[in-house]
Amino acid sequence: MKSKLKSWRDFHHRINLVYHAIIAISLIPFALVFLDIDSGGDSISQLEGNTEIVVILILLVTVFMTCFRVWKNVKEKYEAIDPGLDIKKRIIIYFNFQIKRYMQLEAGAVVSLVGLWLTTNYVFVIAYLLVLVQFSLLRPSQDKFIRDLRLSKDERERLRGEEL
Repeated sequence: MKSKLKSWRDFHHRINLVYHAIIAISLIPFALVFLDIDSGGDSISQLEGNTEIVVILILLVTVFMTCFRVWKNVKEKYEAIDPGLDIKKRIIIYFNFQIKRYMQLEAGAVVSLVGLWLTTNYVFVIAYLLVLVQFSLLRPSQDKFIRDLRLSKDERERLRGEEL
């Protein structure tokens, strides 16, 4: 992300655009696969017997682990952002960190999509919905940004102003 940020509004617009684009990467194909399976179409499980059970377990563990990594050591990573840096630099570091978190969650969503496509098992619909709930917990907002980086009163005022 370049240093073209002039205000919080610019940053918020940019991070929201990326946030929604990342969600859409898996949401549209997931909806298509789900609707095909739910409509009674030609979709049948690509796997059979014990192989299907093993694949389901491996994929569910993978979804769980990718989602777990999103929440692991988050507080320490926020605290590692040097409060002595200019607010623009801190915003850029925060942006890059959040994008990595969104991509990790997206990986869990894609694994759920692949699981639904391979097995047609509705447990992957639940897994996907749980990933979407986590996305909603990470929705970018000014209050979340202020809380995550523990900004001082002066920094909050500067952030809410027109210029950074």
